[in-house]
Amino acid sequence: MEEYDVIVIGAGPGGYTAAIRSAQLGKKTAIIDRRWLGGVCLNVGCIPSKSLLKNADVALTLRERGREFGFSMDNLQLDFTSAVKRSRQVSDRLTRGVAYLMKKNNITVYMGEARFSSRESVTLTGKDGTAQELKARDFIIATGSTPFSLPGVNIDGVKVLTYQEAILQEKLPQSVVIIGAGAIGLEFATIWNAYGSKVTLVEMLPRIAPLEDEEISAELAKTFSKRGITCLTETRVLAVETTPGGVRVSTSGQNGESVIEAEQALVAIGFKPNSQNLGLEEIGVELTERKHIRVNDQLTTSVPNIWAVGDVTGKLLLAHVASAQGIRCAEALAGLAVTPLDYTMIPRATYSHPQVASFGYTETQARALGKTVKIGKFPFQPNGKALGLGD
Repeated sequence: MEEYDVIVIGAGPGGYTAAIRSAQLGKKTAIIDRRWLGGVCLNVGCIPSKSLLKNADVALTLRERGREFGFSMDNLQLDFTSAVKRSRQVSDRLTRGVAYLMKKNNITVYMGEARFSSRESVTLTGKDGTAQELKARDFIIATGSTPFSLPGVNIDGVKVLTYQEAILQEKLPQSVVIIGAGAIGLEFATIWNAYGSKVTLVEMLPRIAPLEDEEISAELAKTFSKRGITCLTETRVLAVETTPGGVRVSTSGQNGESVIEAEQALVAIGFKPNSQNLGLEEIGVELTERKHIRVNDQLTTSVPNIWAVGDVTGKLLLAHVASAQGIRCAEALAGLAVTPLDYTMIPRATYSHPQVASFGYTETQARALGKTVKIGKFPFQPNGKALGLGD
């Protein structure tokens, strides 16, 4: 049985950061992942989506504002396949970088499924079905999260997608219904619309970008509408059916029930933690009602030698939050004093067009807490940078 000081389960931004920091602090460290180094973020999430968004920005400029910038084209052709291939090159480069960092820091990498066999050991099952036991003094769980689906909706990865299929497909959908107007929905709406797709956003809550300030949501909706993106708020999805030509999405909103037909539907309504099938309940690790791993300010679970970071904790589902947790967790595990994270004050960003960024409380939240609110605003029209960008 191989023995380590620290074994990290999950190689996303929280996991690989925790592993590196543990190794830097002198711990003999191993990391396990069932699929890939870099996790969702580097492979099918934050990184490739930002590459696609850059392509979308260029495409939008050329399609709608080329003449303003002095570009004249009689037959503009936008190759969405090339955009996706470029995003994969960016992703592959960074995942190779993570592999290099593991090697540089003498971190042993295992690929396979991990399940706790006791509080001091896990059973690792490789892709070929072989199993081995690994032992450690401490474990850090960083298994991330998986997209929610709608009840009764079959995600086939072809006509009904999650972000994972959407970010990998090289074919541009001519029309698409995006269910959920949070960060993922807004970013894909930006990408597809820039390339000429007909996009409809369906959001159950009263506004798009529902976690942001109300004025932000209103400005974003105004800009999206000008660009031809249909935003349906306070609208529930009743059913998603596949048809020979695509999908039929039945909805119920302020104006009654209606049906939207499109080539594809993207389900982007949130995430559930990857806390199942790890054997956590058997060894006494406490979960919340929503199956997130319950942790304290030091990222310790109810079992003293088992820690957790990232999406699986349910704190704030962002890559840079997972990384910050990973560093603090490794330092706390090593006996260093760490400052607890204030999740309310961590910056959040949505890379739609226009982009949205925030931290702290919204105006409504601040007033609900009894705080005195002072509001500052500045228009983009006289802003030199905005004028230089023509935006």
